[in-house]
Amino acid sequence: MKRYIIATGTVTYALKGRDILRKNGFSVKIERITGDKTLGCGYVLVVVGNIAEAEKILNSSGIKILKITEEQ
Repeated sequence: MKRYIIATGTVTYALKGRDILRKNGFSVKIERITGDKTLGCGYVLVVVGNIAEAEKILNSSGIKILKITEEQ
């Protein structure tokens, strides 16, 4: 399955997003990134699964998404 990187802007959003997605059956973890200051705090969600559904869940839960990229 494809892995996606979701930048949320704050570590608080990342933690909340991880918990919400896990409750909805997603395989998700938080990773620290360095270098790209456009991605906020430097913490991102790494999600495996249906990204459209994950994005819908996060948006409906009030989690701000800065950027979504597919991991190569």
